[in-house]
Amino acid sequence: MSAPHRFVMCLAMAGAGAALAGDKAVQESNDYYRRPLEQLLQVETQAKAAVGSRGGARDALDAEVPIDIITSAQLQSTGQPDLQRALAVLVPGFNAPRPSITDGTDHAPPFTLRGLSPDQVLVLVNGKRLHQSSLLHNNGTVGRGSSGVDLATIPLRAIERVEVLRDGAAAQYGSDAIAGIINIILKGYGQRSQATVTYGRTGEGDGITRQGTLFHTLPLAGDGFINLTAEWRDRGATNRAGPDASDGGRINTHFGDADTQDGLFALNAELPRGDATLYLHGLYDRRRSSAGAFYRTAGDARNIAAIYPDGFLPRIEPKILDFSATAGVRGVLDGGARWDISYTHGHNDYHFYVNNSLNTSLGLATPTSFDSGATRYTQQILNADFSKKIGRHTVAGGYEFRQEHYRIIKGDAASYMLGSADNFAYGAQGFPGFSPENAVSASRQAHSLYGDLKYSATERLMLDAAARAEHYSDFGSALNGKLALRYRATDDLLFRSSVSTGFRAPSLSQSHFSYTGTYRNSNDAAAQFWGNFAVDHPVARALGATDLKPEKSRHLTLGMVFQPSSQLTASADVFVTDIHDRILPTGYISAYSLSSLSPQAAAVLAQNNIDGAVYFTNAIGTRTRGVDLRLDYSREMDKGARLKLVAAYQRSRTRITELNQAPEVLGVNMTDLILDPFTRVLIEGSQPADAIKLWSRYSHGSYDLVLNLNRFGKFHSVSAYDRVTFSAKWTLDAELCLRLAKDVTLALGGVNLFDVRPDQWGQTDDSLVGAGKVIQYSQYAPFGYNGASYYLRLGVNF
Repeated sequence: MSAPHRFVMCLAMAGAGAALAGDKAVQESNDYYRRPLEQLLQVETQAKAAVGSRGGARDALDAEVPIDIITSAQLQSTGQPDLQRALAVLVPGFNAPRPSITDGTDHAPPFTLRGLSPDQVLVLVNGKRLHQSSLLHNNGTVGRGSSGVDLATIPLRAIERVEVLRDGAAAQYGSDAIAGIINIILKGYGQRSQATVTYGRTGEGDGITRQGTLFHTLPLAGDGFINLTAEWRDRGATNRAGPDASDGGRINTHFGDADTQDGLFALNAELPRGDATLYLHGLYDRRRSSAGAFYRTAGDARNIAAIYPDGFLPRIEPKILDFSATAGVRGVLDGGARWDISYTHGHNDYHFYVNNSLNTSLGLATPTSFDSGATRYTQQILNADFSKKIGRHTVAGGYEFRQEHYRIIKGDAASYMLGSADNFAYGAQGFPGFSPENAVSASRQAHSLYGDLKYSATERLMLDAAARAEHYSDFGSALNGKLALRYRATDDLLFRSSVSTGFRAPSLSQSHFSYTGTYRNSNDAAAQFWGNFAVDHPVARALGATDLKPEKSRHLTLGMVFQPSSQLTASADVFVTDIHDRILPTGYISAYSLSSLSPQAAAVLAQNNIDGAVYFTNAIGTRTRGVDLRLDYSREMDKGARLKLVAAYQRSRTRITELNQAPEVLGVNMTDLILDPFTRVLIEGSQPADAIKLWSRYSHGSYDLVLNLNRFGKFHSVSAYDRVTFSAKWTLDAELCLRLAKDVTLALGGVNLFDVRPDQWGQTDDSLVGAGKVIQYSQYAPFGYNGASYYLRLGVNF
């Protein structure tokens, strides 16, 4: 019997056992008014979800589409320092590997949902679109060629819950909502102020984490409030690099988590005024981070021995500024119609600095610290929404205007220039700077009209239809629709299904990113150019580049929810997502890497002294199929004890189904241009095939015990163009939280208690990791490679 089938049987057996174990009288009662007060106080009501419909919050289990609710208590019990890592151990299908030696990606790692790309997930805060990072992941990482949202910019203590919509929703929310939506709800009215301090470290003694958070709430009249969260997070570096045999057996490389310090702030406020409510929420994060590039040994041609006689490890140390703010007003008209007008501003500034380095081409005159330039992204959104309930039906709609601006800022001259020294290397070692030729300032605007009709055909049958028309100033228009159905066959059993079309607008970074440089083999040779060219660059145009088109998707979900009591819920959903015209960077276009390159293309390269070029293009189509299973069980036990269990399983598989035509001028096919073995594995196999999450909390008197068991499925990587399979692994996290006094708690916890590590590279894979086995683990490992870690957290409510 396969693992998925075994897990389905386990869910069924657990559900049957839990149903039999529950209080039969409570299970059969649908009339809460008849229950005694003691039972009413212990009833757990259904979680509300605002995402997935413009008709207002409703019970998540009654939604036409699958929605998971992750509570604040669950997030905090993971022992993880930030939201991205917490979701990775709670949400099946959410993947957040920890890349290393990948330039800027080390400091703002990407995440994915259902095995798709980081930019195919839409992130909202209080229902408003959150901006993406300006960083383009341009190395061989999961999410290569995309820009995603940096979830680590949101302090955990500011969050009330996270809603994860596992369905395509571009017809409701616009671009990016292909794999799903993550809606982060900040804490609102009725909270208590709290201060927490946390200290943690890995079992190997590194990765020391110091974290302090202050959450303060100020209640206002009429259910108004002002909530402020301030956090300082200092997470030390880890290093799992092996000894370098070519350098005397020293551990000279950094392969592990970056050393980061974050100062975070969050604001959430509401001020009722009659039939209207003014609201404001904002996020702010300033991050300093440091991680290594590849080590340069003493005899390396890129080193200058007079400066670094023992070799050197360049340090990439960016400064990242990220903030957003939303201000709006909402209210209710006399006829019952609800309206909401808001403005959102988001900004990300990713500034590259390189230290402990040099520009070899400048000889002894080289500096050792460099400003390598920056990328910046700004997003401004104006929304006007309305909804009205007409009998059992709801009509909603609105208008959105969005303006985006993307910039590349050049670095200082020494960071990118090619000096006169007799050496091929140029620029700051580790990360050469953006040159004046790379500097760009690009903008676009988008207008959107959307509508949503929730039609209650009967008390048991609900239909939801949505449509959205958008016009972008750079590529044109898009029209998408969605139809969802919910049928309650019995009081305990609900069937649901949805079909939709969607799209993802090409990001400004994909259209306009430019990172090129020059090198020279000797003083007598002409300078050669190489790098990533924007699609509108003359060289890219001559090599067949065209303006990027939006990615288009079709999505189908079919599922059911079984809820025999308020204590037990089981759900199952299957889904299929087809995406056409997915955007990827080309391979290295040169006569060396593409042996069949046409003479015309070779002449373009030669005439411009270009060694090789890369640009973005609409390249492939994919199909992703999968299944989501979930079981929630809670029980009130003797002497006030409570037990809550959440079991979830997700399996998805992405396959390339289409290849677009390569530009005729290149004389090669799209397989040669795009799908080398590395890229194929990156798309089809670099993420876990499946995941199991088993989360439990037992509460009794003065303590809570939380256990979090995870199975991360197998994944693949490439070594010397051969596919390498890494096996599935189980990890166990645990936390014991003691209530020392009425308002004082002390938590002791461990992450990955059994010190499980991902498989290491095979002993013969010297072509990738070198004779010294310096890099022992794949950067695609879904739970990292740090091993066990432990923490202590003290919390005080006031």
